[in-house]
Amino acid sequence: MQFTIKEKHVDVKKEVDVLVVGGGPAGIGAAVAAARSGQKVMLLEKRGFLGGNITGCYVETCNHFLHGTSFEAHGIYAEIEEKYKEQYGRSHDIRINSPHRFSSEYLKVFLDEFLLKEGVELSFHSFVNDVIVEENKIQCVIIQSKKGPVAIKAAVVIDASGDGDVAFSAGVPFEQGRDTDGLCQPGTVNFRLAGADVNKLTGEVDQLKVIGKRFNQDYRAGKTGLSCKRQDLPFGRLTPGGQITYVNYPCAYKIDPTDVEGLTRGELECRQYIMEFYEYAKKNFEGFENIELASIAPEIGFRDSRRIKGLYRLTKEDIEAQRVFDDAIALYPRIYDMLAPDAYMDGDGKMEGEGYKGHIYEPITDTRTYTIPYRSLLPVDITNLIVAGRCISADHVAESSIRGISCCMLTGQAAGAAAGLANKSKVAPKDIDVKELQAVLRTQRVVLP
Repeated sequence: MQFTIKEKHVDVKKEVDVLVVGGGPAGIGAAVAAARSGQKVMLLEKRGFLGGNITGCYVETCNHFLHGTSFEAHGIYAEIEEKYKEQYGRSHDIRINSPHRFSSEYLKVFLDEFLLKEGVELSFHSFVNDVIVEENKIQCVIIQSKKGPVAIKAAVVIDASGDGDVAFSAGVPFEQGRDTDGLCQPGTVNFRLAGADVNKLTGEVDQLKVIGKRFNQDYRAGKTGLSCKRQDLPFGRLTPGGQITYVNYPCAYKIDPTDVEGLTRGELECRQYIMEFYEYAKKNFEGFENIELASIAPEIGFRDSRRIKGLYRLTKEDIEAQRVFDDAIALYPRIYDMLAPDAYMDGDGKMEGEGYKGHIYEPITDTRTYTIPYRSLLPVDITNLIVAGRCISADHVAESSIRGISCCMLTGQAAGAAAGLANKSKVAPKDIDVKELQAVLRTQRVVLP
């Protein structure tokens, strides 16, 4: 059965130079860079706060893989981290020798102030899943509001939704998940615990790391009896008050991140895993005897989703060859991190498995880097759209590298700077002077070859 939706007339609520859809790392980088180029910028976010997976899914340890290496974050991400540290330090974290972690709650407030100071107009609770396209150009983006649809018009639109929602609505072709079956990495619902015994968990050795390592061994030996197939157990900050600010454990596999039924199943499934783990941890982990469940992340978080068809598709071969593109807009260390899409837990973690033979995890072990071309941010067919974040044009294995939070902000920063140049030059984003874009990015602390 099908119904025809009646034609609706939508008022244009606002007209801006650059419209950014999505307030996660990519959207933040895009909005700030566009505003700094003198553009009138509006950022739409479906949640009631900024930060994307950092705040909405408790992914507070954004650059853990850079810890202890020769690489440092750069660009707007580095600026945010530095200014955040000046204001909030280590966010009460008392774990020793650990990477920097944001407090997702402090970060919400910090980002409000940071973007408003940059002159970015914010619009929360603004869910976008429709656009008006004429002659291969997005005329308006449609916000679905409680008062009905609302249109925002912009010269350039940046899709930083994480799922390529704007590009999809505009008819841009896309890939999703693995080539053979479309399976994406699992969705995770992180959670917080309170009441941990700080005295038992601190000292010369980080006991949370010890617990995580033992859990991995027990899981592989079949000793835990837990239902969730996730075997790793990353913990977040430990505060003097006994709060463990995230447990990155419950995973739901074989879910389509863009499907309502799949999202619902993932939320339900992961909450059951949380309660099962909670009881297990109280009985099996020293220092967890008196814990209580403090909070569950507002929504399930995903590691990959749609990937647009762009003017260039970044591949794992490009990364392995350390290819330097003429239109490079980001430089990133060689790293791969893909949780097994099919929950197959065996395998050696090597990139050669391509996500079909267990997980992929190849951390930074040397100085190898790769670049991301500007063309990977430009979708086919739509002339005034730029895409940033994990949904740029890339193969599935390459996406497991470019999905890093600081990398998403780098591609967002490039998108925002490019939008500013396009508007100033009165040309389409694909026709800007890439050398000028690279020069602008270098002035904004972006490291390029």
